[in-house]
Amino acid sequence: MSAAGGGPRVAVLGLLWAGLSLARSLGRAGVDVSGIVIHEHEFGLRSRYLTRRAEVLGDDERRRDERVLELLRKLAAAGPLFIVPERDDHVELVLRNWDELTALGTIPLPSDPDVVHRLRRKELVLAEAERAGVPAPQTIAPEHEGDIRSADLVPPLVVKPVEGQHFAMAFGRKVLPAETVDEAVGAWRWARERGFDMVVQEHVPDSHEKIFSLFTYIDRSGVARANVVGRKIRQGPVRFGTSAVFETRDEPRVLEAGLRLLESVGYRGFGHVEFAHDARDDSFKLLEVNTRLPMWGGIAMTELFDVARIAYDDAAGRPLPPPRTFTDELVWIFFGKDAWVSAQMALRRELGPLGFLAPYARRPKVRAVFALDDPLPAAASVRYLAAKVV
Repeated sequence: MSAAGGGPRVAVLGLLWAGLSLARSLGRAGVDVSGIVIHEHEFGLRSRYLTRRAEVLGDDERRRDERVLELLRKLAAAGPLFIVPERDDHVELVLRNWDELTALGTIPLPSDPDVVHRLRRKELVLAEAERAGVPAPQTIAPEHEGDIRSADLVPPLVVKPVEGQHFAMAFGRKVLPAETVDEAVGAWRWARERGFDMVVQEHVPDSHEKIFSLFTYIDRSGVARANVVGRKIRQGPVRFGTSAVFETRDEPRVLEAGLRLLESVGYRGFGHVEFAHDARDDSFKLLEVNTRLPMWGGIAMTELFDVARIAYDDAAGRPLPPPRTFTDELVWIFFGKDAWVSAQMALRRELGPLGFLAPYARRPKVRAVFALDDPLPAAASVRYLAAKVV
């Protein structure tokens, strides 16, 4: 298969939910899409819309990087290449090999890697938010236990890794909640002993059902070409996790604040900005910025609105549609994860049968993995879920 309309070939680094959605979107449009994964059980590697697929496994980071680079060199030798990193460790791979990869193809990231670095790290992004006038919970990056005790932080608190994916992969959770300063000190010490740099942040009360996000694509000229805003309905781990069910939600303040932050640093490419609604002052406070696709990014890769195709056309140098913020009502569901999360919520008496079924009764829905024209990834996702649960 040749690239659609003479456009670039695509290499997707990572094939879980968002990488699979992007591969399907572009593959259905006739684009030549290759998939490269660096972890086991990445179910999107089974998609029929991949022209080529490769697993590059192993714990030796240098050798793994070199193998990925070798594969990308071969793809680039055949013509223009659009390289899309799906998750944080794929962005890290790009940053480690920045000069060579940016020479091999177009990457949906800013031309200055320092911009990516400043937004990815939680102790640095807050300074960018302050410059942009975007509020955030009180946060410190302690060097010693005494820094936490002397900071006048108001509990409850959360202890977060400065970069989240490796922590989540190691321990199965994104943050360590703490009801007291002493608990925060203990959680910080525990994480530091295991090699993780952490921040300590005031937790926005009762915000677990009010976590809002902006997902955007900012084109190479700096125009926010495609935007969608939404809210987590259910997440796992419960209260402090990644989405199991996500819905679009028209919230202009999240759109405005997220774009203001990204545009203030000259951001380009796919960006995801997450906020918590603080009922105490009716504000949205910044939680994090991801310089990549969100896991629920498939909600914006449908026949109704396709950010993947807009990004691809930008990489191809084609004319782009006018900027648009998608506001239709959609719900994104990862059933396998939602069943597990909902069972835990039911045991805690936080969710009943009607509450569980409510998102499934809505139309239309975007399924995270299953597709009638591409069923194998859904079958493969069972092994992924089993590996995570066990």
